[in-house]
Amino acid sequence: MKKLIYTLLFSLISLFSFAQTSLITGRVVVDDAIEGQDVIPGILVENEQTHAKILTNENGIFSINVSVGDLLNFSNDFYEERSVKVTQEMLNKGFIVVHLNIEVVELGEANINQLDKNWINNIKNQKSKETILYENLGLDPSIKDKKVDPNASSVLNGNGVLDPSQWVSMISGRKKKAKQQDQYFKEVNKISNLQNYYTTDYFTQNLSIPDYKVNEFVTYCYSNFGLEQLVNQNNYERIQEIFEDQAPKYLKKIQQK
Repeated sequence: MKKLIYTLLFSLISLFSFAQTSLITGRVVVDDAIEGQDVIPGILVENEQTHAKILTNENGIFSINVSVGDLLNFSNDFYEERSVKVTQEMLNKGFIVVHLNIEVVELGEANINQLDKNWINNIKNQKSKETILYENLGLDPSIKDKKVDPNASSVLNGNGVLDPSQWVSMISGRKKKAKQQDQYFKEVNKISNLQNYYTTDYFTQNLSIPDYKVNEFVTYCYSNFGLEQLVNQNNYERIQEIFEDQAPKYLKKIQQK
C-alpha cells in the first residue's frame, strides 16, 4: 500500500515539474543578412500552447514563459516563418538563438520591350505642358525656343506674317513674364546708376547709412518718393534733399528691427 502511495506521489511530482513554466530568453538573427543588420526587431514570438506573444526588441531579444514541449513560432512579413520546440536542455541554458532566413518573394512574369541597338533611341523624353499646347494648336513645338522681344508691340514678324511664337507666348504667359523681368532689370539699373552717381562714401559718411544697407536705402527712396521722375528731370538737388530727409528715419527703422 505504501509502495503504491509513493509511486503515485512521485508521478504527481514529476507531472508537476514537467508542467511548470519557466522564463526563457532568446535572440533572433538572420543568417543571410548583411553583417551588422543581422539582428531583427519586431519578430512575433508566439507560444502555440499558451498563446502568449511577444515581439523582439531593437536588439532582436525576447523573453517568454514556456514549458518543455511547447512550440514557439517566429514570424514576420519579410522573413520565413520558423517553429522551435522547447527542450529541457534549452531551459537549462536559459538562452537560445533562433535563426531566420529572408523570405524569397517570387515575382510574376515581367514583359521587357526589346531595346534598340542605338541606345539613344531607347530614351523617351516626357512632353512638357507647353509642348503639348503647341502640338494641339498644330504648331511646331521648336518655335517655343525662339527668343521673344518683351518690348515688341506688334504680333507681325519681319515677313509681315503672323508670328506664332508671339501669340502662343502670350497664351502661355511667357511674354508677360518677360516684360516684368525687363521692367525689373531696368529699375535695378536705374537704382544702381543713382547709387553710383552719389557714391557709396556719400551714403556711409554723410548720411551714416551702413555700407551693406546703401542699396536697400536707395531702393526704398526710389520706390516711395518718385525718384524716377526726378532722375528724368535731372533734378538731383531734390533727390539729395529726399536722401538727407529720409536717412534719419530709415536708420531709426532699421535700429528698431
